[in-house]
Amino acid sequence: MKKQITLLVLAISCFTISCSSEDDGFEEANENAAKRYVTKIVTTGEGESTVSEINYDSQGRVISASSDNETKFFSYNDNGDGSLSKVSGGGDNIMTNEIIGEIQDAYEIGDVLQYDKNGNPSVLELYDEDYEGNQITSIATITYDDKPFTFYYTLDAAGIIDVLYDVRLQFYAPQEIVMAKKLLPVNNPVRAIITDESNQEIGSITVDYNYDEFDYPETTTVVAIDDEGYAESYNVIYQYR
Repeated sequence: MKKQITLLVLAISCFTISCSSEDDGFEEANENAAKRYVTKIVTTGEGESTVSEINYDSQGRVISASSDNETKFFSYNDNGDGSLSKVSGGGDNIMTNEIIGEIQDAYEIGDVLQYDKNGNPSVLELYDEDYEGNQITSIATITYDDKPFTFYYTLDAAGIIDVLYDVRLQFYAPQEIVMAKKLLPVNNPVRAIITDESNQEIGSITVDYNYDEFDYPETTTVVAIDDEGYAESYNVIYQYR
């Protein structure tokens, strides 16, 4: 069972940045979306089970995200704006969608080649190596549903959305953060098809969501098929505040 990893937190160990009011397209794509904040994720499959938890302070900010007995801690500036100043601690991170997590487990993401009409990254360039160490380029084509991205408001409560807004203005931002902004979706991905340089399918990832009354997933089922036809599946249960 592959673990979920975050789009951004890997890149930030001590990063102070101001906020920006630029729109990232989320509200336009998800008019009147409910603000739901993830508190717990239970992932089961292949005989394994992982419990991840996200904790908040009295102001509604994320203060920690833990999984497998390891924890990331979030700190904020005391200068009045309360912006994210530091992420510390260890362990894997959990605030990302299943398809991007699966792709990042298997490939290095080179770039986003295309976005759909809502601004979701829909075509990704992927890198891998053959047995002789030569680079292999593949393409991931991703499709999305019309529901609000599960972790958007959770990332916002961690100050990460504000950091990503400012990437457009801060040319010195680390490449990992620039890529995180490119990969941030506004809807939930439902399928990815991986093709090789000859445009032959070499893998796929499919996510089936069971949504609650607020259009946020209560459960998901993920099936990933690799280039040898091996299928791996797992289930995810979400809780919110």
